Formats: sequence, C-alpha cells, structure tokens
Amino acid sequence: MEAGRRRTARSIAIELTLFAAVAAFAVLFAHWHQTRNMVHPPAALDRLCAFSAETPYQNRVLVPLVLRALQESGLGERPGLTLEAGARLIDVVCVIGLFYTLRALLSRFAVGVWPSILGAALGLYALPFLYVLPRAWPYWYPWDSPAVLFTTLGLLWIKDQRWAWYYWIFPFATLNRETTLFLILAFALTQFGRMKWLAYFQHIGVQIAIWVGIKLLLSRTFARNPGVGEYYADALKENLVSIQDPQMWITMSTLFGFLWIPLVLLARHIRDSFARRALLVLPLFFAVSFCLAQCNELRIYGEMLPLVILGLACGIVGRDKRSNERATALSARSPGLP
Repeated sequence: MEAGRRRTARSIAIELTLFAAVAAFAVLFAHWHQTRNMVHPPAALDRLCAFSAETPYQNRVLVPLVLRALQESGLGERPGLTLEAGARLIDVVCVIGLFYTLRALLSRFAVGVWPSILGAALGLYALPFLYVLPRAWPYWYPWDSPAVLFTTLGLLWIKDQRWAWYYWIFPFATLNRETTLFLILAFALTQFGRMKWLAYFQHIGVQIAIWVGIKLLLSRTFARNPGVGEYYADALKENLVSIQDPQMWITMSTLFGFLWIPLVLLARHIRDSFARRALLVLPLFFAVSFCLAQCNELRIYGEMLPLVILGLACGIVGRDKRSNERATALSARSPGLP
C-alpha cells in the first residue's frame, strides 16, 4: 500500500513538473511569436477584429471573433488585456494543448509513456523553426498555433473514431483556416475499407458540406473586403522562379527543425497502416502549397507537424520491432551451447 502511494505521488510530481515546463515554454514561445515577427499590414490584428482586413486573411475569422467577443464582453477593458495580449494567451493555450494532444496521439501507436512525451516535446522543438527563427516571410498571424492544435485533435479523433468530438471541432477549425480540407483527405485515406461504404461516403459528404458551407458563408460575408480573394493567383509563377535560387533550398531544409530528414530515413520502417496512409497527405499538401502559396513560407506547413512527429514515432517503433524479430530469428537458428 505504501509503495503504491509513493508511486502515485511520484507520478503526480512528474506530471506537475512536466506541465510547468510545457507552460513555461508556451509562454516564451507566444512572446517570441509576436515580438520576433512582423505584422503583415493587410492582416493587422485590429483590422482582423474590425472585420476590415484584406482577403483571404479576413476569412480566417475564428481568433478575431474570440478576441472581439472578449472586448465586447468588457473583459478587454481590464488592464493589460489588449487584443495582442489576448492573441498571446490563445497561443499559450494552443501550445500547451498541442503537447498533450500529440502525447495522446502517439500513445495510440504503442509508442510507450516516455517515448510519447519525447515525441510531443519534439513537436514543441519544431515550432520555433516554423514560426520564430529567421526565415523568409517572417510574419505573425493569430491563427497559426490554433491550426496546428486543430489538426492534431482531428487526427486523434479520426484514429479513435470519436466522431461526435471530431464534428464538434471541425467547423471551428475551418473558421480558423481552410486547410481543414486536408483533414477530410486524412479521413478518406485512413478510413478507406475500415467502415461500411455507406457510412464512409456519408462522413465524407458531411465534412465536405460543412467545409463548402463555411467557405461560401465567409466569401459572401467578406465579399466587399479588399484583397486578392481566396488565394494568391501568381503563387505558382513566383514559386517556379524561387526554386532556382539556392537560398530557397537552404531555407526549406530547416523545415520542422530538420525532422524531415530522419522521417525520410525511417519511412520504410513504418508498419502501422493508419500512419502510412495519413502520411500520404504530406506530399499532397506540399503540391497544393506550391501552386497556391509562397512555398518557402515555412509557417504554412505547420499543420503537417503532427504527421511528421507521428511518422517519426511509428518509424522508430517499426525499426525496433524489425530488429527484435531479426534477433529472435537468429537465436532460433543458433544450435545453442552443448
């Protein structure tokens, strides 16, 4: 009994220490995220919250809606709770949520308690490379951290098939950023053949209907706002020029804090079918980004971070299993000592 109490107390102490460390990082990251980047004038926070920003930035309306609601509720009148401070607080909550959601996601793949914690910590390690460190297009946007969290939650609930939670969060995620289209793709790839066909196509149809409905609503609501519209029409042309610049490839090599390198090396060891199918979203996301966005703007790939971490974890698990199987096979073939 006493030993059990000590183990419980030790576990609680470890979890509290871990939470304190994650929270401290989240506060520091949120500060860096705002102060070490520039504000893109067409997407200035005050304009976003006044619903007068340029499109497509204004269409990512979730965080501005939350901040405007806080201001109109009277909470914004309290000392220090400016729009920027509110956005920083959202960043902090999302980074903490990202750590624990990543940890939960990795635990579904027989990774183990401490490896799950390490994998989630790698997710935090990669954030500054996407959003803080010197890079091309060093802009701050309030929807970036929530987008990474929403994608991770979506993958977790697709894996668990917890559809009530998934459909509860999906509209909010779409109001935050239109890249939830790739969550629909992740669903389609990972659930193919794993449920009845009627249910499968019903799920896809409902998700597409929600996504298209929200996009149409936002387009009509902000139809009179200035801007380039839904996407940057000259992106493909400019990207075809930028890939000829060696600096562009140097910038891209830092993506995800260089974690893409071990992912490529470990990809052949990934055995879990959910992880293998989900990772197919990565090249499709990059292809679409090359056509519709500035491909060397590293922050646009943030939603793919949970897939990179998942692929790394499953690759390591698969490699270890293969090594153990080889060792077992060798020992079975050995004649043994007399």
